Amino acid sequence: MSAKKSRRRRFSWFRFVLLLLFLAAIGVAYTAGTFVLEAYQDLPPLSSIEPTPSVTSFLYDAQGKVLANLHAEENRIPVRLSKMPVYLRHAAIAIEDHQFYEHKGIDLRGLARAVYVNLTGKAFHGGSTITQQLAKNAFLTNETTYKRKVQDMILAIQLERMYTKDEILEMYLNQIPFGNGAYGVEAASQLYFGKSVEHVSLLESAMLMGITNAPSVYDPYRNLDACLDRARLVLSEMLRIGMITAEEYQAALEQPLEIVEKKSTAQGLAGHFVDYVLTYLLDKYGRDAVYNGGLQVYTTIDSNMQAAAEKAIADTLDPIFPVSEERPYPEAAAIIVDPNTGHIKAMVGGRTHVRRLELNRVIQSKRQPGSAFKPLIVYGAALEAGITPGTVIDDIPVEYPQLDGSVWKPTNYDHLFHGLVTIREALVHSYNIPAVRVLEQIGVRTGVEFAERVGIRGLITSTSVPMNDLNLSVALGGLTDGVTPLEMAAAFSVFASGGIRSEPIAILRVVDKDGNVLEDNRSRRELVISETTAYLMTSMLEDVIRRGTGTRASIGRPAAGKTGTTNDYRDAWFAGYTPDLVGIVWMGFDKDLTMREWRITGGSYPATIWSSMMSEAHKGIPVRDFVPPSNLVRVEICPKSGKLVGDWCPAIVSEIYVKGTEPREECDVHVPALVCAEHPDRLASPFCPEVVYRSFIKRPIPFETDDPRLMPIDAQFELPELICEEHQPEERSWSPRSLFQGD
Repeated sequence: MSAKKSRRRRFSWFRFVLLLLFLAAIGVAYTAGTFVLEAYQDLPPLSSIEPTPSVTSFLYDAQGKVLANLHAEENRIPVRLSKMPVYLRHAAIAIEDHQFYEHKGIDLRGLARAVYVNLTGKAFHGGSTITQQLAKNAFLTNETTYKRKVQDMILAIQLERMYTKDEILEMYLNQIPFGNGAYGVEAASQLYFGKSVEHVSLLESAMLMGITNAPSVYDPYRNLDACLDRARLVLSEMLRIGMITAEEYQAALEQPLEIVEKKSTAQGLAGHFVDYVLTYLLDKYGRDAVYNGGLQVYTTIDSNMQAAAEKAIADTLDPIFPVSEERPYPEAAAIIVDPNTGHIKAMVGGRTHVRRLELNRVIQSKRQPGSAFKPLIVYGAALEAGITPGTVIDDIPVEYPQLDGSVWKPTNYDHLFHGLVTIREALVHSYNIPAVRVLEQIGVRTGVEFAERVGIRGLITSTSVPMNDLNLSVALGGLTDGVTPLEMAAAFSVFASGGIRSEPIAILRVVDKDGNVLEDNRSRRELVISETTAYLMTSMLEDVIRRGTGTRASIGRPAAGKTGTTNDYRDAWFAGYTPDLVGIVWMGFDKDLTMREWRITGGSYPATIWSSMMSEAHKGIPVRDFVPPSNLVRVEICPKSGKLVGDWCPAIVSEIYVKGTEPREECDVHVPALVCAEHPDRLASPFCPEVVYRSFIKRPIPFETDDPRLMPIDAQFELPELICEEHQPEERSWSPRSLFQGD
């Protein structure tokens, strides 16, 4: 009886142990199932798995060359597998996943090795296949947990069901990080070797795939020796599994490895233009599309003209005003625009560009334009109003009472008064008083409306604010807020294009990574002034360069332009154009400093920069002249009256007019008078022994002053009022009879 009970007791313990093991197995299975289910529930929808990595956006110049790339943390340039060398593909498989083309997403033997290492060692070993790594990089995080490992296994199986092996390998090689912000083999190849991945060698392929194991450790810029050791390991693996021959292996080891210099974070050519385009793209498409969406942005910039503009500024200013962190230096900005299309061909927003979205003085700095504004606010409007280049204005002292009780007395740059001058001469030599008097004659609002019509956008015309631009000082470029070089370029383009305004354009086309055209920009052109006004203005501005204040801007082909210098030498401008290009150059300090120390005017360094920049920009462009309209006539006139030449006019000039506006009357300003031959500045008396006729000026409106400092320089030619008193009758007796004796 006791023996039977003993056997039952032993049998019961055995069953109890089995039960515990069974329950433990259920518990483990439940826990594992729950763990897998939890990992599964956190995955993206398996029905729509498609890797969507960030893709670098590119800006292209007008010739289709890459101007800049835009990316966030990941600089990625997708490339087809067929463009990748076989060496590169083999290197990836050799170092990452020998069985890539055999397994179904998970390498069970590799996984078993990883489990053994993780259970017996201290390091976490993944045992991931290329498909698992793609799943991790495309959809998951880099955390080293078992949950993430289960997730990439599930995703790997799904990826293998949806894509071919070559498709998976292509996605993987376009996805993985290579350090220094480069993602994918194309971006990495361009970063480290300065060439497309399709041109990399066996050693370079091995180096690239060696980096992926630990990009920070094998960074060729910081640790080239470690990078080369890793590359040799990749080569040895390729040799071991028969992907390369011993000869190829040895040749690769002997090949020199050339790493290109790491590019600075600062933008290179056209940095400010890239900023200009970037700001627009970010506003319209958003940060993610710009930095991750793979946009293809085709711009108007001409890299040759851009380089010419940057070089002209550097060559002219660097030797004299070197860029320095210790001492303020004058800044400069320049822009070149095609007046017939509005295409921006070059943009230099400053003398340096060290980081993105820096101050761009072409579009962000509103400065006083000085006399460069006269064609836009005074003379262009005057021509439209019927005033001709031959119209005469008297350059004499004038005074204008101000609202605050003061009196404004405009002066000329040379502090002289030039008297009777034509509109052409006043503009050519940039006389201030004639500009003010002409604006007074046509009306300030007429001038302001003209300036706005040709493209000046920032004028203040509201009378409800304490400061506005409805005053005569705008004739000299004294504005409330100022203008930008971009505005000036748009405005002067109207003269260059025969009266047609074209809105400046920087972007021609934007295409997304799938080839869809997001925008396609066309030139917006509008006739805003007459063709004759544009040509007459051009004719006068040509003389500015030929013989006026802008002679340093000569480029050996037809060109027109205007200098501008503001009070106390704060700003200096040269605005000029040819039939093909408009160029604007500005110089000045960003802060409240002046260039008085060097007396920099628009006709000095800015004109020199303009000449250098535009000479280079026009290389390859046939020489063209400005074509006059058919309704113009040329007439010889007197420069003091603006009328037809009379018998007593000492000087003759040739002037152009619109048919019907040419003068019909002869000069009445020059008049003859008998003067003493010995004292030709006095009218002859009856007793002067010798008299001669001489030509004098008789002002239409007499000007009188007792202050010699206020006398116009042509006052010396005015009709004298004094009669010669030096010659008196002889004191001797005479009789009427002597008249008959011939005495």
